[in-house]
Amino acid sequence: MPHLLSIRNDRNRKAQINDRALKEYFSSTSSASFVGRMARKVGLKQRRCRFNPVSFITAIIVQAGSQAKFTITSICARYAALSGQSMELKPFHNKIKKQSVVRLMGIVLKQYANLISTKFVRQKHGASLLEILKQHGLNIDDIEAIDGSYWHVNDKLADIFPGCRTAAKGDEQLDTYDEQGNAVRKEHKNAQIGMQTIFSLVSGMFKAVTFTAGTTDERAFVPVDKNHPALKIMDAGYVSYVLLELMHKAGSYFMLRGKCNMTGKITSCFLKGKTLTNFIGKDLNEPLLRAYRPHDILDTDVILNNGLKVRVLRVWSKNKGTVSYLITNVPRHCFPAQYAVLIQKLRWTIELLFKCLKSGVNLRGVNTSYLTIVYTIAQASLIASIIKYLIYLYLDEKQKYYISMYKVFVNSAPWWDEFCVNLFKTNNHGLKQNLRLINNLANQYRKSQTSKKRESEFKSLESVIKFLAKSPIKTTIETNFSYA
Repeated sequence: MPHLLSIRNDRNRKAQINDRALKEYFSSTSSASFVGRMARKVGLKQRRCRFNPVSFITAIIVQAGSQAKFTITSICARYAALSGQSMELKPFHNKIKKQSVVRLMGIVLKQYANLISTKFVRQKHGASLLEILKQHGLNIDDIEAIDGSYWHVNDKLADIFPGCRTAAKGDEQLDTYDEQGNAVRKEHKNAQIGMQTIFSLVSGMFKAVTFTAGTTDERAFVPVDKNHPALKIMDAGYVSYVLLELMHKAGSYFMLRGKCNMTGKITSCFLKGKTLTNFIGKDLNEPLLRAYRPHDILDTDVILNNGLKVRVLRVWSKNKGTVSYLITNVPRHCFPAQYAVLIQKLRWTIELLFKCLKSGVNLRGVNTSYLTIVYTIAQASLIASIIKYLIYLYLDEKQKYYISMYKVFVNSAPWWDEFCVNLFKTNNHGLKQNLRLINNLANQYRKSQTSKKRESEFKSLESVIKFLAKSPIKTTIETNFSYA
């Protein structure tokens, strides 16, 4: 039994997403005949068995994407309603914990992921940003935000998913239930799952997801591909001089937060386009470097301990009232210091994805001691996220105003259940009616207008793209950036 699950989407192509394209996509990914064939292939469906694999898969995905309590009991009830076959909880539990269910759900997930990567791309935001970066000299195929998200699982899985984080990121341990729907006492657990994610700012969706133990080194899941250079945006947990060198040699660019104790020899230093000689030959941990005009961005060239030459920006954080570092290999002539800091701020987009996954598709699943159920539920949640994301894409394409992905994920109750049922039954007439309802609800998913304060602090993707598209690149700019 593998301890890791991975999906991988390499490239995104431009394609208009409309009613016809969406229905064709769904019919090829979710047809009952496809699910039935795959169920027989993995051994879940026996020839003379009354068990309905299509209703089974649909029930799990529907519950994963619903706002209702997510338990084995609720999935069992959903299956009975969809199939017309009553099943006691115990035999249903024995069915859902099978390895064949994991395999079948994985096949459906990869079917969704592979097709979405070849058909659709977000048009309004990501493609524009990529084009802007290319115009300024970055020869890249994608912009990737890379990060890990963690949550606690049943203590009995501690040997498989050992946890080292005392407080998992974004995990408040709320609304946790066992397989019968009983509330689980909120206490610290030493079993923790990690979701290592590569999020494409161009497509607006994950490119790769790998489930690991909480103790796993995040840096091992950063892709280094010479054939697909990208701008990779990461936080301080990914600092590794070896990894930086591998990305640089592969032709990719990186931007990541540096650790406060990082070292390296300064070979040049600039402040608002002017050369500072005070720090040449000194180390990055020089106390004077942190104290010198802290509200300004110092742009330095640094030779790391492994010989790699990088840019290190010393940046003032308004929120924390301290200075921090930003490491990059993006050339100065492409983007001056302030612009580089601005692009790094886009890392928050992956945090939005995690928020959508945890609030809109029950990613944290049920409290179970069965590894197979953990994997099944995790994959079902990712399938649900792709379906909701496609609806978001669809609305974003059709409407003249911006659509909020988060609102689509968490406010899907009016159409979600019926849409998924029609989807897996390949009911095109029903899907047409569902899409009409979703269009009528579009105003509910309208993105809130960005406040002038947030726009001035570049806390939205639209504001960043707008600024980069309209502002000329010059060596010295006086814009006061906030860096959290």
